[in-house]
Amino acid sequence: MTRKRDAPFTSFIVASCSVIFLATLYAPDQWFYGLMLRYGLVPSLLLSGHNPLSLVTHMFFHAGFQHLVTNMFVLLSVGRVIEREIGTGKFSLIYVGSGVLAGLAHAAINPSSNIPVIGASGAIFGLIAVLLLLMPFEITTAMILPLPGVVVGIILLVIEVLSLLSNPGSDIAHDIHLYGFFFGGVSAFIVDYDRAVRGLIVAAIALVALYVWVVYFNGLRFYF
Repeated sequence: MTRKRDAPFTSFIVASCSVIFLATLYAPDQWFYGLMLRYGLVPSLLLSGHNPLSLVTHMFFHAGFQHLVTNMFVLLSVGRVIEREIGTGKFSLIYVGSGVLAGLAHAAINPSSNIPVIGASGAIFGLIAVLLLLMPFEITTAMILPLPGVVVGIILLVIEVLSLLSNPGSDIAHDIHLYGFFFGGVSAFIVDYDRAVRGLIVAAIALVALYVWVVYFNGLRFYF
């Protein structure tokens, strides 16, 4: 009998990403770059028919210790909660699907790019969208402080949009994060449409409240 607390797919992803990172930690730079060309997501290669599996494999590699720890911490904080709620089957489809489709969207928008993209962020942002829509009041530590899922989702979404607009040439593929969030949101409606609609209404109210709060304090700063 499977225990309610089990989250096997989340544990598998965290373990796999960690093992792969440790296995490549001391690899020579030239060898590692060759590995990224083969298993990372390179839009120009993907769209020319090379390495289609990179749509999946790029999610298991990370560029550094901070990159790995940040992604795995958020995945553990959000993933276990969602996997226990909707089941491992649906969870794994959403995770992999969000990552694959986000990578495909990035390649389509940047067809001539030769820069390898690696990391689980696209898939993880898909989970964040699911948390926001299906479990908006669930408390998570994805941002260190215990916060409701709707707050975490809105804050991270705003950060990614602002980051993309203010620094489009960044080494971080913020667009993949947003694509993953979008596909995860669509998945939430497929899993439970009515619940996702309610979550969307909660998110809209929270976003308006955040906007009013920001404008209010901006006004105070203006007068003082």
